[in-house]
Amino acid sequence: MDDEDAPDIIEPAPRTHPLQVAIVGRPNAGKSTLVDTLLGDDRLLTGQEAGITRDTITVDWVFQGRPFKLFDTAGMRRKAKVQEKLEKLSVADALHAIQFAECVIVLMDAEHPFEKQDLQIADLVAREGRSIVFGLNKWDLIKRKDSFLRECEAELERLLPQVRGAPLVPLSGRTGRGTDALMQAVLAMDDIWNRRISTAALNRWLTAALAQH
Repeated sequence: MDDEDAPDIIEPAPRTHPLQVAIVGRPNAGKSTLVDTLLGDDRLLTGQEAGITRDTITVDWVFQGRPFKLFDTAGMRRKAKVQEKLEKLSVADALHAIQFAECVIVLMDAEHPFEKQDLQIADLVAREGRSIVFGLNKWDLIKRKDSFLRECEAELERLLPQVRGAPLVPLSGRTGRGTDALMQAVLAMDDIWNRRISTAALNRWLTAALAQH
């Protein structure tokens, strides 16, 4: 079929392997607690102290009939604060998990979102070419939820224009509220990320973009 006659959006072939999802963020953002809640089982070591997870832990899981491979990673601190050899290896492990993942959940503490390290992690994920979903964890601790969510959405668009359109999902890894919405966002982003755009459609968009500028 001539490319001019091809549909603008070409849907991907059905997936034959588990969707690989890395969960990354600063220390104590609640990554392991979230994974435990998703699994419905206390399989990972969690606690109030930051840095409990040292190695990337891989877990097979099924959500709504879809197989997943989840990567629970160690918290990623600023490079200047990563001093111990073990912690350096943990961060390197988390970076490898991002590289092998197809979608990355950047988990943030809702009480302290969009800190410098959150932004650097998100930028790294974008540069690696992975689809990205933002999770606002510990949402049960936020009082003025509606107005605060609007503020966070505006901050996401202002601070990370390179990932415009990425979903921002409030959730509580402790109670499980919002976790289904988080995984639905992961599935939606994976579908978008794997669509192919025909050359003809891309050329039309490029022509329109050039005409505007």
